[in-house]
Amino acid sequence: MAVLTPLQLRILRLRVVDGKTAEEVAVKLDMSPTAVRITQHRALERLRERLGYDPDEDATD
Repeated sequence: MAVLTPLQLRILRLRVVDGKTAEEVAVKLDMSPTAVRITQHRALERLRERLGYDPDEDATD
């Protein structure tokens, strides 16, 4: 989690842990819902890269 920015961490916490919608998070953080989704996507990508996750490996399951 140390590879994420404070904003990315906050968005992931609100979206994943607290179960808030992108719209709810957007209002809370004074962002657009699209910006929330993009930031979340980038945070998850960064975590996947750090963990060495390869989606092609799961394609055969």
